[in-house]
Amino acid sequence: MKRIYLILSFVLALPLSANLLPSELRKNGALIQKALAPVQVSLQESSAVFFNSQESRSFLFGTIVSEDGLILTKASELDEVADFYVRVGAKKYRSPKLLSRNDQWDLVLVKIEAENLRPVTMDFTEDLAHGTWIVSNGAAERRFRRPRVGMISANKREIPGGSPAVLGVALKVSEEGLVASAVSEGSGAEKAGLKEGDVLREIDGAEIENREEFIKYLSGKGVGEVIQLKVKREAEVIDLAITLVARHKLYPKEMDRNDQLSGGLAQQSARRSGFPMVIQHETTLTRRMMGGPLFTLDGHFLGMNIAAVNRVEVFAIPAKELAEVFTALKP
Repeated sequence: MKRIYLILSFVLALPLSANLLPSELRKNGALIQKALAPVQVSLQESSAVFFNSQESRSFLFGTIVSEDGLILTKASELDEVADFYVRVGAKKYRSPKLLSRNDQWDLVLVKIEAENLRPVTMDFTEDLAHGTWIVSNGAAERRFRRPRVGMISANKREIPGGSPAVLGVALKVSEEGLVASAVSEGSGAEKAGLKEGDVLREIDGAEIENREEFIKYLSGKGVGEVIQLKVKREAEVIDLAITLVARHKLYPKEMDRNDQLSGGLAQQSARRSGFPMVIQHETTLTRRMMGGPLFTLDGHFLGMNIAAVNRVEVFAIPAKELAEVFTALKP
C-alpha cells in the first residue's frame, strides 16, 4: 500500500509546466497501471461491462452483487439502449434480464446466467477524509478493465432535485375545461394516444376541477406510474392509460458554461441529481463509465458510480445505501 501511494504521489504531482508526461500518461500510464494492479483485480472480477449489440461498443458498467449473476447498474442509461449484452471478465453473456428497478436511486437490477462470480462486499461504512485516493473503471477493453484513479472531494450528502415524473403535455384553460395544447414527442401521453385539443375530464376516476389541482395531483406521482385519464375528443369520450416519464427524458437540460467546459452533455449523465445520499469524488469519468464499483486502493468496496456530473465531480451511491436498495430489489 505504501508503495502505491508513493508512485501515485510522484506521477500525479508532476507539474504541468514540466511537460514530462502527456495528460493521458499521467492518468493511465504504465507506472499508474502498475501501481493500481492489486485493485485492478477487484475491478476485473466484480464489474460488468454493458455493450450495445448493434455497435458492439461499451456504453455502461455494472456492479456484480451476487455469485449467480445479479448486477446493479444505472437505470436511465440502460433505458437508452434497446438491445445489449454483458461481459464479465472475458466472458460474454447474451440475453440479460431486467428484474426490477428503483427510480429514486436510478438503479436497475439485471440478471445474467452465470455462476461463481465475485460480488462486491457491501459492508464499508467509514467516512473517508477528503483527498483519500479511490479507484474506478476507466476505459473498457473487451477483456481488460483499466483502472482510473481519483480522490474523495466532499462529505457524503444528499443531492436534492431529481427528475420528476411528467405527463408530457402542455395545458391551456378554455371554456370547455383543461385542454391539451401540445403533446411532447416520446411522452407517455403521446404513446397512449392523447391528442392536441383533447379536453381532460377525469384523472384516476376523479373530476379535474382546475389546472392547479391537476398539477398538484401529478406532482405526487413517480416515474413509471400509470394514470387513468378520461378525455373528451369532439363528441367522443376516451379512456387512456398513460405512463409517466422522467422530465429529463423529454426536456434535456440546456448547457451552461460549466457543461461546455466539461465536454458537453454527451460526456455527462443526463440524470445527476435527486439522490438521497452520495459519495463525491474527483475522477475524470464520463457517463459511459457509470454503474461500476468504486474501491479504495486496498480493494475495499466503497459504492457504485451513479452520475458523471462534470469534469471534476462524480457521484457514487455509498455501499451501505446500495446494500439496502439491493435487498429491496432482489427476487
